[in-house]
Amino acid sequence: MIYAGVDVAKADHVIGAVDERGSELCKPMGFKNGAAGFERCEAWLEGVAEEPGDVLVGMEATGHYWMALYAFLVSRGYAVAVIDPVQVRAVRRLRGLDRVKNDRIDAGLIAETLRIGQYDPTRLATDEVQSLRTLTRYQQSLKSELAEVKTQCTCLLDSYFPEFSGAFSDMFGAAGRAVLSKSPLPSQVARRRVDSLQRDISEAARGSRRVDGKAAELKALARASVGIRLGEGAAAMQVQSLVRQMDFLDGECGKVERRVRELLELVEPLVLTIPGVSYTTGAQIVAEIGDIGRFRNAPALVSYAGLSSSVNQSGKFDSGGGPITKHGSPYLRRALWLAANRARQYDPSLGAFYERKRAEGKCHRVAVTAVARKLCHIVFAVMRDGVPYDPARPGRDPSKHSVSGSQGAGSDRSGNEKS
Repeated sequence: MIYAGVDVAKADHVIGAVDERGSELCKPMGFKNGAAGFERCEAWLEGVAEEPGDVLVGMEATGHYWMALYAFLVSRGYAVAVIDPVQVRAVRRLRGLDRVKNDRIDAGLIAETLRIGQYDPTRLATDEVQSLRTLTRYQQSLKSELAEVKTQCTCLLDSYFPEFSGAFSDMFGAAGRAVLSKSPLPSQVARRRVDSLQRDISEAARGSRRVDGKAAELKALARASVGIRLGEGAAAMQVQSLVRQMDFLDGECGKVERRVRELLELVEPLVLTIPGVSYTTGAQIVAEIGDIGRFRNAPALVSYAGLSSSVNQSGKFDSGGGPITKHGSPYLRRALWLAANRARQYDPSLGAFYERKRAEGKCHRVAVTAVARKLCHIVFAVMRDGVPYDPARPGRDPSKHSVSGSQGAGSDRSGNEKS
């Protein structure tokens, strides 16, 4: 077998190859990230191996630049494995190349990592799963952007209208935004007529009785405000701009969320039967896992999520398990942790497991992480078996949430690989 490594970048890639003994077969070659470059890469591979089946190509999972080349090589019959950059760094240290880095050396290191690691070819997600992954990640970025905009607006209001935050239960809810969009500063609120201000607030709150008299209360706060007055015009313009951004981002989040729900119902709706898993976290979990068949068993999924405990053991010393590795998908890890924090409140056995960890002296964060590992096993079983979650299902220990035959698809109940 020949192992070829590709160091990918935005504009240019470099490919190198080693044989089964780790000897470099020929000089690494650079090529462009485009159709002509890909054809040149294929010609180079034909020069080092007679058939595509004689080569395993590897590339790092860095950014998105690998995907086009990956799709091209797979279409040409080559097996391609996407490698965790952490493992390439480990081989770099092993070879004493910590302070030596260039594209040609990196291509050789990726090939060597592939040779040592015995990787299986990677499979791209289906169209629906890839769409779900793209949209869930985009949804998360939209929410982060929305939170940043709200933080900026809060900082401004803390200086110019600090009393505003106490006027509404949610200062950036519909009623709060209705006020800020027209009169964001105390001097502007104080000049408005009570009936006009109240009408805006009531319409935004859809006639809720809870906002009755809110206009008079707000005007009183504005007249007594201790906010600064310097640069009011610029501050008012910025607050109004930020409110418009909030409205836009809310609208985009709503559109994305509706499409995400549709895709989740199409791809894997059964994850919603797991306590604590919402449409948002469920979609993120399914999108990042993709084909559950690529995981040998539930512990492999735990490892991919980066929720496995690190090990520090030497001789008679054993730390008893260190912090989680945080390898793998950070999106999956975050979604599982958020789902686990809710699951402990709604699933009695997971709640009991959480309380046991707390009684052992574990802090909230560590205890929820332990629940997230349990949740990984549940998700694996639901997606593998294609059945709704049922803690009372025969063969399942409700206290541990393990599933009989949890070695995964492709194994019999004794754990032996099927032929």
